[in-house]
Amino acid sequence: MNYFKPALRALSVGVAAIGFTISAHSAAAQDVSCGGPYTIATGDSLSGIAAKVYGSAADFQIIYSANAESIGPNPGLISLGQVIYIPCLDGQTESQANEAAIRKVVTTEQLAAPTGTGIRVVTATDWAPYFDESQEQGGMITELTNVALAAADGSPEYKIDFINDWGSHLQPLLTDNAYDFATAWYEPPCDLIDQLGDDAKFRCNNFEWSDPMFEILLGYFGRAGEPLPATHAELAGKSICRPDGYETFVLEEDGLVEPAIKFGQEGLITSCMAGLLDGTYDVVVIAVDPGQGAVLELGAQDQIMLNEQLTKVLNLSPVIAKSNPHREEMLAMMNSGIASIKADGQWFEIVNRHLSAHRAQTQ
Repeated sequence: MNYFKPALRALSVGVAAIGFTISAHSAAAQDVSCGGPYTIATGDSLSGIAAKVYGSAADFQIIYSANAESIGPNPGLISLGQVIYIPCLDGQTESQANEAAIRKVVTTEQLAAPTGTGIRVVTATDWAPYFDESQEQGGMITELTNVALAAADGSPEYKIDFINDWGSHLQPLLTDNAYDFATAWYEPPCDLIDQLGDDAKFRCNNFEWSDPMFEILLGYFGRAGEPLPATHAELAGKSICRPDGYETFVLEEDGLVEPAIKFGQEGLITSCMAGLLDGTYDVVVIAVDPGQGAVLELGAQDQIMLNEQLTKVLNLSPVIAKSNPHREEMLAMMNSGIASIKADGQWFEIVNRHLSAHRAQTQ
């Protein structure tokens, strides 16, 4: 299933390139335009196609989102002759989310356990374009959660609260059943639990995830002009930065742990990127969209590049505690809503609108 609405209006896109340096090839000589199919040719990459269609190679996330199921978990691996859909950057659709369902609660104190059949969801801000109180409907994934629950089987009552302390969400808010879902969190590779750190083991043992709400592209950023590793194993001996508080299982599952690498953390994404510029770090590992924003904020488009060969997909999903007495029922409702909005085109309309708006703000 491709998660785009077939009736999306084709729109001619002619925008200025933002100059973001990326490991991209030129798209094939065949005509490439948005709003229709494109056949992968020799030398193509998603970033190269995005550069030709949108004017910026960094916008390959929206092409991937429209074709996630057919491309698979590695956006750097596309096949000769494969047909993909090229969406237009059309962010003009109206939001169908119930804005009244979002409650902005500024507290991390223990709250009463949920009562009745309603579903209580907690989220937080400052991770644009996915979660941000200043954005429409609280950000893209907040809106996706909102419309998914509105479309869920059984038409559950629900509320979404912003509690702007990410660290409190899983514990104690979920573990004490003060909230039912936290939206949204990466699911660790629990089948590899023996090689994961304590944080990931805690998550595997205490929580369950719904079906994916969104597939985020995890990027490996390095300095422009330096050789690009072709595999994660080639990062051995490198100094890798990941912002403080961010999941480390994304490195652990590929064996990127000390002493094989030198691991560092900074308080902000921009601080990691600044360390990349001054030689403190060799690689910064962060989701592509926030990473791109940090590069632009530093004005380092010509100095920092994304290694598209190492880019991989992380599923971002609502998470619920295994101790929640209504876990199975609520997971079934959440999954039914996610399936519904993907099937009827709402999912891609929302993704397109938010990514288009984020792109306009950061170019």
